[in-house]
Amino acid sequence: MKTKILVGVDGSVVGSAAADWAAERARDLGLQLNLVHAVPEPWAFPEKALHDGATAEAKDLLKGESARVAARFPSLEVVTTLSSGEPAETMRKLSADAEMVVVGTDRRPGNHGEGFGSVSFQIAVISHCAVAIVPAPSTRESSGVVVGVDGSRDSELAVECAADEAQRMGQELVIVHAGSGRAPAPSGRSVRGTGPAEPGLDGHALLSKSVHGLEGRHPGLAILKILDFERAPAEALLDASTRARLLVMGCKGRGGARVLVGSVAQHVLLNVQCPTLITRPVVQT
Repeated sequence: MKTKILVGVDGSVVGSAAADWAAERARDLGLQLNLVHAVPEPWAFPEKALHDGATAEAKDLLKGESARVAARFPSLEVVTTLSSGEPAETMRKLSADAEMVVVGTDRRPGNHGEGFGSVSFQIAVISHCAVAIVPAPSTRESSGVVVGVDGSRDSELAVECAADEAQRMGQELVIVHAGSGRAPAPSGRSVRGTGPAEPGLDGHALLSKSVHGLEGRHPGLAILKILDFERAPAEALLDASTRARLLVMGCKGRGGARVLVGSVAQHVLLNVQCPTLITRPVVQT
């Protein structure tokens, strides 16, 4: 059983926000929190003294952040890891026996680009366990745990994870399906748009299947189902997540084994609006 959460710290405001988010979750679940910082290898510095200085600063950073987190969460077990190498590869190696990796987003509004221009995106793609990406703190009100579904096994796992998180946080679970054509909704369901449905896929049936048995496994959990026929899946999730406490997604969706991360997850990860959790299937060994 995996007993720790890893969080990358770099001395930034968003890095501290990620550490606090990870600490709260670790405390609630009785897990150890491991604060991680990576210093580039010696060859990356023109002089040995510069590497020594960066290492000393990293040690001070970990010591200070550990003390700050421990003061806020006194019951939490906090340890630190100082690693040599690139941040994404460091997290990938350490994630093999972790329950989750948490990092702050290193993308800012207007910071466009694809894929590996973002360290946080790299970590989400190559880590062995679930990854949460936390944006800078916001003053806007937020509520609910949003999860996207597309009928894949990946999204089924995401729904179960989101339900666990919603119950832990005392939040409503909001299940979103989008991009499967246009059709009027039965009464009592939220929906945007009307028109013909995509052949072979009924959004209402998909949502019903996604919540089957969920209330029995999570008694008292409030569930809202949303069909969004106006937007593509990524845009629908980003819209819902602007007001959410947490967004949960499967890493691949319908992409299956041939991709490391699906196109919807990729778009969302590069435009994070709220803490965003990417789930991964448990690998049997």
